[in-house]
Amino acid sequence: MAKRNYKFTDKKHTRQGLASLGLGAAALILTAVSLSMAYRLSGQAGSAVGLMGMLALLCSITGFVLAVRGFQEEDVYYISSQAGAVLDGILFIGWAVIGIIGM
Repeated sequence: MAKRNYKFTDKKHTRQGLASLGLGAAALILTAVSLSMAYRLSGQAGSAVGLMGMLALLCSITGFVLAVRGFQEEDVYYISSQAGAVLDGILFIGWAVIGIIGM
């Protein structure tokens, strides 16, 4: 039978990383709602959809900055910062492309 080694540690997830994930989730929800509203209303949704898009963009930028700050902490788990940075980065790029195409 294989010997198992367990390692106990007092590491925690960074607060910035968890906040980054929360902002990324909020940006993802805002993105889904705004895109579905724009689709259902055939592009005539108005300023409400634009406002949700700008809020999603702001959430993704803020979340990315928080994720980068989370990498500066020592003796913590970085998985939440990594996931937040990836999610917020993808959402930011997506909204940047939508903004460029719309111009």
